[in-house]
Amino acid sequence: MNQTILKKCGIICEYNPLHNGHIRQIQAAKEQTGCDTLVCIMSGNFVQRGDGAVLDKYTRAVHAIKAGADVVVELPTVFAINSAQDFAFGAIKTLSALGCEYLHFGSECGDVAQLEKVAEFLLNPPSAFTKKLQENLDKGLSYPQAIAKASARYFDNEILNNPNNTLAIEYIKEIKNQHSSIKPVTLKRNSDYNSDDLMSEFCSASAIRTACGKQDFKKIKNHVPAYVFEDLTKNQYYSQQNFEIFAHGFLITSNTDYLKNIYGAEEGLHNKLFKNATLPCYDDLLFGTKSKRYTLLKIKRLILNSVLGITKANMKKAKKAKPYFKVLAINSDRLDILSDFSRCNVSDVKKLNDAQKEMYEIDKKASNLYYALCQKQGNLDVSLPMQKVDVKNKKD
Repeated sequence: MNQTILKKCGIICEYNPLHNGHIRQIQAAKEQTGCDTLVCIMSGNFVQRGDGAVLDKYTRAVHAIKAGADVVVELPTVFAINSAQDFAFGAIKTLSALGCEYLHFGSECGDVAQLEKVAEFLLNPPSAFTKKLQENLDKGLSYPQAIAKASARYFDNEILNNPNNTLAIEYIKEIKNQHSSIKPVTLKRNSDYNSDDLMSEFCSASAIRTACGKQDFKKIKNHVPAYVFEDLTKNQYYSQQNFEIFAHGFLITSNTDYLKNIYGAEEGLHNKLFKNATLPCYDDLLFGTKSKRYTLLKIKRLILNSVLGITKANMKKAKKAKPYFKVLAINSDRLDILSDFSRCNVSDVKKLNDAQKEMYEIDKKASNLYYALCQKQGNLDVSLPMQKVDVKNKKD
């Protein structure tokens, strides 16, 4: 019996929450690549900013299917909550193993050739650039700031000063590093796509989350599809405040021997973090540990890694491990994708080796913490089945 070869395109996402700009990209991915299968690899219940997602991963995955994706696979937590390099590494490795022919992403420049040129430069930089980069780091600049300043003499535009360009370059670097056959395809983002102004056509997910936090739902109604709006207004949100209280208490009862092994603890950061844990509140801890070199984002990720017990050894093993996949949601008419995945060089979440099990236990721990902070039932990674979405009967 002949097996149909699927033409798959991948999108790396968080959908926190899914909005009109994301729908525009999903449609563009299909049009630009001519794919017959759109695979989203999505962060789970915690995202790259070191926060919990505004809606849980199963709800967000269902939204993606209703928006036009065919299947949503979870990006393992160890990659999802860490740096852009780690995020890109895990996503590209998994999408490659799942047989994706294309990767589609948004960028401010909208030019793959230009992004590839910068990626190639950063993979093989001249010695003068490397020296300038180190000088910038020694001055206390964060890595993103240091690399942007060091590259100023080599690139006329501000390509590295735009967040989506920067992430796109990390994707391309990983495609090259991993010798992946994935072809990058980009969509130029509208100038207002990242806007915090809820009056613009495409506002940012951050602006939507801020409005939700203030219960100002009227302002977001025109920026998200009806099914997302319904869930945003009825769901019990993850409590960042409860997480901060929990994390603060956790760090106070920790010790430096534990913290020094946590992924992201470098150059004495573990000592500073433990010392500042005795400060009166979480914000004091956060801003007391922050420096010119280490951003708030870096410290938030370090704290989340500490709470979840993600060590340097965990990350080292995770990067060497064979990819696995956990399907969160799928178009009910596209169950053929599961058979296709079973023929790929990737493990089903039900058939993991020891290294993969170590990663998956972190996924489950992250989910259980998230649901506890939402005052919801835990262990949904075990008890909740893959969501099969009937898109023919979805409510727009």
